[in-house]
Amino acid sequence: MRAHPQPPVSRPPSSVAWLSVITAVAFAFRFVHLLQLRHNDPLFLSPQMDSLYHHEWALAIAAGREFIHDAYFRAPLYPYFLGLLYKLFSSNLMVARIIQSLIGSATCGLTYLLARRLTQKPQIPSTKSQTSNNVTRAGSGLHPSSFIRHPSAAVFAGFVMAAYPLAIWFDGELLLESLLTFLVVLGFVLLLRSWDKDRQWWLPGLAFGLAAITRPNVLAFLAVLPVWMFLGAGRDRENGDRPAPSQTQALRGTVPCFRPTRRRSSGLARLAQVWAAAAVIILPVTIRNYVVSRQFVPIAWQAGTNFYIGNSPESDGVTAIVPGTRASWWGGYDDVKRLAEEAAGRPLKGAEIDRYWLGRGLEFWRRQPGKALGLLARKTFLWFAGFEVGNDRDLYAVKRYSFINYLLLNSRFLKFPFGILLPLALAGVWFLRREWRRFLPLYLFAGAYSLSFITFFVTSRYRLPLIPLAAILASIGLIGLIRPIPRRERGVALAITLAALLLFNAILAGAGRQASKGQNHLAAAVGLHDQSKDKEALVELRRALATDSSTNVLSLEATLLSNQGDAAGAERAARAAVRLHPFEADAYGMLGNVFANAGQLDSAARYFEVVLRRDTYSLQAWNNLGNIALSRGDYAKARDYYEGALKIRPTFTLAMFHLGLCDYYEGNVAEAHARWQEVLKLDPSYTKAKQALEQLK
Repeated sequence: MRAHPQPPVSRPPSSVAWLSVITAVAFAFRFVHLLQLRHNDPLFLSPQMDSLYHHEWALAIAAGREFIHDAYFRAPLYPYFLGLLYKLFSSNLMVARIIQSLIGSATCGLTYLLARRLTQKPQIPSTKSQTSNNVTRAGSGLHPSSFIRHPSAAVFAGFVMAAYPLAIWFDGELLLESLLTFLVVLGFVLLLRSWDKDRQWWLPGLAFGLAAITRPNVLAFLAVLPVWMFLGAGRDRENGDRPAPSQTQALRGTVPCFRPTRRRSSGLARLAQVWAAAAVIILPVTIRNYVVSRQFVPIAWQAGTNFYIGNSPESDGVTAIVPGTRASWWGGYDDVKRLAEEAAGRPLKGAEIDRYWLGRGLEFWRRQPGKALGLLARKTFLWFAGFEVGNDRDLYAVKRYSFINYLLLNSRFLKFPFGILLPLALAGVWFLRREWRRFLPLYLFAGAYSLSFITFFVTSRYRLPLIPLAAILASIGLIGLIRPIPRRERGVALAITLAALLLFNAILAGAGRQASKGQNHLAAAVGLHDQSKDKEALVELRRALATDSSTNVLSLEATLLSNQGDAAGAERAARAAVRLHPFEADAYGMLGNVFANAGQLDSAARYFEVVLRRDTYSLQAWNNLGNIALSRGDYAKARDYYEGALKIRPTFTLAMFHLGLCDYYEGNVAEAHARWQEVLKLDPSYTKAKQALEQLK
């Protein structure tokens, strides 16, 4: 017979092409976002709260200095990653953010690869009848188990991550979410690769181990991983350890004769490899913690403190501050230590402090179980609600600094995008109910990881590692709703989607309630003040004062007025802070600063001593008393105060610089030179240290 030429077949873009496009688009979004932030965000070069803590820790790492001589308070991988960037690029915050954006863009590409591996893996039919169930009758549409492998699902998931506003925002912040999400998605890609090939199970273990020393909550997933491993092993036995027939053979109902193949490894062997590889990553951190503290701390010691934050009579489930402590990062940290040590009557290591606060939280559950259960229910709803709960910054206030202003919505009836993403993801779970074994790792991670936060306190950035998984499920849910499928299947999925839309976009349990506008203006004022833009900072602060008269607001007002030469106004603001907040040490410290600036050193010293009696960890009070002694020529006494501050925090550059002044005035020029060089290693932007070194030349 005469052969007829076949018409040309148009092939869809390859996976490499889609991977490249998704990654490039994601980075373009993130780079434009960074350019806009650099121009508009007053805190872009002035990290605050958690970002400031990471920044200072990274500076110490880059300088080769110990940050805090104790077990890690927080998981160490992200600060060490940031410290490496500072070592290579001299603490250039823009470069660090660009590299994080590259990592975030790679996460979008990995999301595409993960979705592709999940949705395009052929399933193994065991009989002809089961195979024929996947083929539709005339006019009945496609069965759900066929469209989960629709090629557009993976592409859509990748682009969702590329344009997801919170992913864009946190890829540009000095926070661990960018690195953590990358490691989690990489771990899943490697986990499913190991499952399909049944080899190199240690690779996902390494990825999840790195994720655990970025955020220890990942350990919750490793703890429930046996559920999937042993259910998967059961599926292997059901399928006789045979390779899958081709799709053509499956559709025809013909099953070829299989030659014997090697048996897949047991679930226990796979699990042992994953856990062992993760332990290899975690064990050095545990050993280091024991060496410096003589306490068993696997990764970090903040769990008990965080438990009390979310489980106390004063807790609202979202505010990340221990009740009764200051709102500033270091102020809160020092208060957590001080209150625990006052209760114990002796100095405590970090692990002992953590056990104290854990005990306080458990006591709340014993004494007020009803209130504790109500709080747990509130946290559960807020974790899954479309409203984005801010932590360090109010996301709905700062979104105006870039184009994500148009991608993040908080209206009465819709909280976009999570308020749509989650309902579509639940529809996807419904469509995938027959493929649940394949997707079980995602479900286990979502459940265990979510519970690990709901038990403590919740905020939107904590759930960022769930977004790639939700994007994959939502892509499948959307395709299922628009493809021709049986009416009942679509009806149930549509009902699930609508019910979830109504529930998770509802204004319940405080969802929709934004942070104090006063604190938003205060944050902007702090950033402007750090950049020496005191006039603009005072304008922002006046807006904050309209609704907020907390100590930190009044203290900054006193500082700004003092810098502008308004001594009377500065004293008035400082005295108002003492009058309104008589039990807060910072208020007295600000009044001491006002008297010191006015040259009334005796009055200033009295107020700084009041601060130390109330808060022995106040670095500013130690330093200021040292400054008063230095100005009087009492170098020995000044040195005692500065060294007292450095015992609390060895990387406190202010006291280190002033110790250099003591050395210089006492004629020890070489020692002063060495100290000031050390200051610049810890903080390359320290202007006074640069000027002092120039004068020594």
